[in-house]
Amino acid sequence: MLIDVKFTCPSCGKKHYLTMERDLFERVCDRRQTGEYIQDILKDYSPEEREKFITGYCEECQKEIFGSEE
Repeated sequence: MLIDVKFTCPSCGKKHYLTMERDLFERVCDRRQTGEYIQDILKDYSPEEREKFITGYCEECQKEIFGSEE
């Protein structure tokens, strides 16, 4: 079952969403208890999408904070 996970960027305040399978979302939420790494759980997601779960920052703010790969 697909769900929309809502994020509010702590830097700019914009709301953004990420659609994903419910079981993946539950694994992400339980990762501290299970010891799984987010990059292993969400291996098919971009680093920017995974960062949303760690910090909540949107892609634009991530570029400002962490820089760009270009």
